[in-house]
Amino acid sequence: MRHSHSTKRNPAISDWTVKCGKRTNLQFFSEAFMRLDKQSIGNRGLMTVGFIGSRDLPGHTLRTAQAMLRWDLRPSYWSHVFVVTEPVTSRTSLSSLPILEVPLHPRNGLFPKPECNGINQGTLGLYENRDIDANVGLVAVSMSDEEAQALKRRARNWNQDRVRYNFWDMLGAWQSFLWSQGAKRNPLREGMPIPASSYLEFIFEGLGLGVTPGASERNSAPEHLWNAACWWHKAFKEQERKVAGMFVARDPGCAMLRCDE
Repeated sequence: MRHSHSTKRNPAISDWTVKCGKRTNLQFFSEAFMRLDKQSIGNRGLMTVGFIGSRDLPGHTLRTAQAMLRWDLRPSYWSHVFVVTEPVTSRTSLSSLPILEVPLHPRNGLFPKPECNGINQGTLGLYENRDIDANVGLVAVSMSDEEAQALKRRARNWNQDRVRYNFWDMLGAWQSFLWSQGAKRNPLREGMPIPASSYLEFIFEGLGLGVTPGASERNSAPEHLWNAACWWHKAFKEQERKVAGMFVARDPGCAMLRCDE
């Protein structure tokens, strides 16, 4: 992980753990969407980025694998990221709000499709359980409505740059690591990105924006995206982009779910 040389964390990233820690995840997202809209950022939710830090086996595996990317060598808060693909209105059911993602373990029970490059259509309600998905965040990058619509089209063009962004192959490498119980070498050490965050890289290239400036090589991970939002805000400002968001960290230490939970 490259250092940003910034001495001040992004003040537009707010810690809502005390405020929302005892609320449901959907209640957090509801207030987060409203707050971003009041700040005139986030395009009413369209193409905002959701962060998830899970305590299930896939989530724990991904969070601990990212410890090598942190200065303190602790597990990442985050195991997964996704993008919201529809604006949020007063009539929106947040549980059914569409998202696009490349999950290691699809919560909707649908096997990833090779022809879609592993990209899965899901809903925000898949991450409603705060016991499993203890850490949640929402981050927005400033852009025009036209730019947001262009990114949405890019997000649905699964095979546009499959030579560089082969999420299907990435899923295979990480599934192998998960099922081998860590017996195989950490894919991040081999330069193999976590597909969920690599998908976000692909999408935001549509703005000419590198969202993982802290990555020393092409081994993108949710930790890189979070590090960028928190510490590389000056670099984004130079490109006339503001980054804002909020998060809840109920499980900063990465405690795995017990088998009876």
